[in-house]
Amino acid sequence: MPTVDDDGVPDSCLSLEIRADWGHFKKYGRTATKQTFDIIPRTTVAGLLAAIVGAPRDSYYETFAEGQSAVAITSLNDLRSINIPTTGVGTDPDAAASQRAGSRRSRSIMYQNTTQHRQIHNYEVLVDPAYRIDVAVEDEAFYTELREHLEAGTSTYPPSMGLSEYLAAVEYLGEHQVERLPDATAVDSIVPIPLAETIPQPEVAYRIERSPAVMEQHGGGRRTTRLDDLVYTPHEGEAVQFAADDIHAASVGDATVVFR
Repeated sequence: MPTVDDDGVPDSCLSLEIRADWGHFKKYGRTATKQTFDIIPRTTVAGLLAAIVGAPRDSYYETFAEGQSAVAITSLNDLRSINIPTTGVGTDPDAAASQRAGSRRSRSIMYQNTTQHRQIHNYEVLVDPAYRIDVAVEDEAFYTELREHLEAGTSTYPPSMGLSEYLAAVEYLGEHQVERLPDATAVDSIVPIPLAETIPQPEVAYRIERSPAVMEQHGGGRRTTRLDDLVYTPHEGEAVQFAADDIHAASVGDATVVFR
């Protein structure tokens, strides 16, 4: 079972790849236009892995809490998206008139009148999203069960890229020892730093996002307790170079990553 040190770097981890034809990770604060994060959020990774294990809803937030878990995310394909207009129909039976169907001998069924109250939403959708996930948690039961599912190629609930209809394929890359690289300044994964701390490289584009990283149970649901600023490159094979002393790079198999 891995141990996460004070810098957030584990001594071992599980590695996997997830791929899908489409993906959508809705940005908060958007309504009419459904924009997506380029990089799968850390909280979404936690939910996806909990789905594989079969953990109940709202039960795994402590497993992925700060100081008890470490996740590195690397984009494996060029990051690109398209906009897809989608017609939505409300499901509130009181929002529109309903139609009654059935006979005297059968129970009546109410059908919503869908000829009105339709709305068109513009969904930004990722095309061929693929990510490498390196993950370590100190929860022994969760870690062991996750490793067994990955080794067997099984899942309790279908993993997806954000929306349930965007089913994801999961490939297990094995369990690796993590080697710290104190002199490394270029990594394959996303880096949780401000853009000002990167070292610009010729003909390399950089993107930034702020996405949810850690959640906790709150009342009958959950709330985000930490947001991370992320720097990454949109094209496959390009590395992020940085000058931040408090960012600790590590070698995991054939990848150089930063855990967070």
